[in-house]
Amino acid sequence: MERRDGCVCIRLARGEANALTTPLIRELADAVEEAGRGARGVLLAGGGRFFSNGVDLDWALGEPRESIREIFLELGRLILALLEAPVPVVGAIRGHAIGAGLAMFLACDYRYGAAGRVLIGKPEILLGVPNPYYGDQLLRFVAGDFAASDLIYTGRLIHAEEGRSLGLVHETGLKAEIEGMAWEKLLSLCSLAPAAFAESKRMRLGRFCADLREQMPARVARQTELWHSEDAQTRLREAAERLRRRAAG
Repeated sequence: MERRDGCVCIRLARGEANALTTPLIRELADAVEEAGRGARGVLLAGGGRFFSNGVDLDWALGEPRESIREIFLELGRLILALLEAPVPVVGAIRGHAIGAGLAMFLACDYRYGAAGRVLIGKPEILLGVPNPYYGDQLLRFVAGDFAASDLIYTGRLIHAEEGRSLGLVHETGLKAEIEGMAWEKLLSLCSLAPAAFAESKRMRLGRFCADLREQMPARVARQTELWHSEDAQTRLREAAERLRRRAAG
């Protein structure tokens, strides 16, 4: 966490891929909730190659069922913390935002992505599991059902520039400049009347967040069940092996 101008930059910094584990997600959620109470605004950022490659499959495949349920619940808590933060939250990605990484990015009020080969997407269905409920609903909320269904059902990854045409990304720019652009946007939002901004955000997202919170326990239970199906475990292990080979190469 870096503090300046009364704002906080929260940066994912767990190796090159910023793969997510329960402890990291919990730390992120705590940081967002703390910033919402004491900062003027939040910039959410990641690394140069990856903003986040989603859940750490190697880690998750070695965890028992209860731990998998816990990671999905903590992810939901993190998404809600971003959506319900009363202060402006701006996301900036210099690298790929995949799976849960994209869900975090979409939970930001404004989203800035580097041009070039920066990929975003929700490939969970290719791994034999559905999107977590909050990830599915957030993508549909932001992009609309038509575009979201195509991304969810195909699992395809798109460049940030295409994401801009779909409403997933507000602005694109050079990789070296995108975080500076996002920071300037954050400061402009922080110049607004804080109470007026917070209430405007609650009006936009209040009903959506209430639905996420109500549905989450049952949806996470089903997600956990499907995660442990024979087909999903086979696909997940194959995906983890592909990632290991790419990292080694």
